Amino acid sequence: MARERISQAEEWQAWAQRYDMEGGIRTFESGLTLKVFLGALFVGLLMMPGSIYLQLVSGQTGAGAAPWVAVILFTELARRSFTTARRQELFLLLGLTGAAVGSGLQYRGFIWYAYFVQTPQAESYEIADKIPFWVTPSPDSIAIAERSLLHMDWWTPIWIFLVMRLLGTIRHISAGYFLFRLTADLERLPYPLAPIEAQGATALAETTGRAETWRWRVFSIGSMAGLLWGFLYIGIPSLTGVMMSEPIEILKIPFIDFTPSIEGFAPTGVFALSTDFGQILFGFVLPFPIVMTEFIAAMFTQFFLNPQLYQHEILYQWRAGLDVRGVGLFNGLDFWISANMGKAFSFAIVGLAASVPMLMKFRSARQETTGTRGSLQTPPGRGDFPLWLMAGLWLIGMIGFVWMVHWMVPNFPMKFLLGFAFIYTPLNSYVTARTFGVLGRDLFEIPYIHETTFILSRYEEIDIWFVELPNEDYGRGTQGWRVCELTGTTFTSNIAAHLLIMPILLISGILVWHFIWKIAPIPSAQYPFAQTWWPIYATNECLWKTSLRDGSSQMLQAIRGDYVATGLTGSLAIYGLLWLAKMPSMWFYGIVGGIGADPGMMIPRLIGAIIGRFYMIKRFGLKRWFMFNPVLAAGFTCGVGLIGMGTVAIALVSKAVIVKPF
Repeated sequence: MARERISQAEEWQAWAQRYDMEGGIRTFESGLTLKVFLGALFVGLLMMPGSIYLQLVSGQTGAGAAPWVAVILFTELARRSFTTARRQELFLLLGLTGAAVGSGLQYRGFIWYAYFVQTPQAESYEIADKIPFWVTPSPDSIAIAERSLLHMDWWTPIWIFLVMRLLGTIRHISAGYFLFRLTADLERLPYPLAPIEAQGATALAETTGRAETWRWRVFSIGSMAGLLWGFLYIGIPSLTGVMMSEPIEILKIPFIDFTPSIEGFAPTGVFALSTDFGQILFGFVLPFPIVMTEFIAAMFTQFFLNPQLYQHEILYQWRAGLDVRGVGLFNGLDFWISANMGKAFSFAIVGLAASVPMLMKFRSARQETTGTRGSLQTPPGRGDFPLWLMAGLWLIGMIGFVWMVHWMVPNFPMKFLLGFAFIYTPLNSYVTARTFGVLGRDLFEIPYIHETTFILSRYEEIDIWFVELPNEDYGRGTQGWRVCELTGTTFTSNIAAHLLIMPILLISGILVWHFIWKIAPIPSAQYPFAQTWWPIYATNECLWKTSLRDGSSQMLQAIRGDYVATGLTGSLAIYGLLWLAKMPSMWFYGIVGGIGADPGMMIPRLIGAIIGRFYMIKRFGLKRWFMFNPVLAAGFTCGVGLIGMGTVAIALVSKAVIVKPF
């Protein structure tokens, strides 16, 4: 029997519908209360340090765990006070907690460039003295020597960051809301993945009532698993690091490198086993075809394709004894940077080819079933704004952004900035908003657009690499407005909450990074993830930032047109074969995404996908399991977060104590 071909829209919506258990509500209430605001302050001042510390120690930001930790504390207080927590309050608390974690991590660039400007890589590539003053102080600055973010040498970079953050907030709120009105209200796009996000607040709001539901039981099981895993993976290294110069790691963070062990039979192959087995839980949630095909493609690459490329002297810089970082760097320069560019272009072509007919077909089907489109008339009580006001705010924010970029790089051609700001960004954002409305994901993105722009502009100064260009994408943010609507939270309270908490988080973020930097140099043995990866990040950054210098840089020489074409045509050929075989598009994204990747990093997710597919579904049934696993994963991140925050708090307090002799 011939397999029936289905579109990408039908495929992804069918997958998302497994999680859509309720159609949302249409009555709206404010979620901004004093309890919520105080809870967000707690998150910003106490949980942000732990998230930053976790990122430096293990590479995990805590962004997924921190919101759940705060909400669990909030709901438990409500239960013991014989009150209830409304889903609107919990939705806002989740959003504010995520904003708090993100706000702290945004200051990472200050510490990164303070390290980067002193590296041997920056010196050898002759860019250490060319990094602009509005990025970081000079290498001989007292502020860097004393590891202090509160020194006056940091005033200019911090002031510029704060202004850009304010302008960015104005642009993203106004443009995201404008596009939401067009796609959700006028075009009636379904946003199939939004109900999944709305489930979190609904699940925990139920726990403050008299009866506990299955959501709370599943969440608790995940939390206990997270507590155990978090203690082994995060807790022991953090606590032993307080007492010893080298922390004890039961499992080496962030991976165990088997690359030197396989070089005898797979030269140029890489295999570094990820030790973050918490990814098993996320393997439960991800589509099985993507996880499996990605792993098979990665195994094929490292154990067959790369050795063949080495025999044909395409991967020619490899030598025995290199670890996964060195092999990855040389393989990239020899072949994979170019091939991955071709892969990226294939994703863009396939996404565009699928998006245009898909969106047109969806519009026709919608008109046939309803006869008319939606309207811009808003539901009562939702807290909407005039579209002209939002358009005006976006225009003010974008003009200010362009002026700031022009002030920082005055010699860069203004036509490129204006083209990005007022032509590319609106069109790209609208396309993304529509694909999120139909698929819940982005299909189309132009790869390496910055690098292409710099080449076309013939601008060879390094300062342009340190600024943000006004090519933004607001379409992703439209789904957040849909989730807000499904939880019944008024738009005005959502905006007001984020604006009220933002200045507090900005100030606390600077203070937290200052304090953590004071404890020990970054990177150092106290921060294993940063010590492992930051040196290789510095090398890669030097390669890119000098890629246009004199037309003879290592990076420019590494980008070969024939290898780019190989990656592009090979990826498109895979898509064509799968299309002829009427296989799901997920296979394409899995296979092409796994080509060139490290299979060791995928093993925890693969284990989770296999357990879910061949045991959990049989044990609980397909529908129940797909109801359980998002809540189970959320509980696990909560448990890991509780352990992480507790041990990090102990570490921070103990390292802050200064012991003086009598």
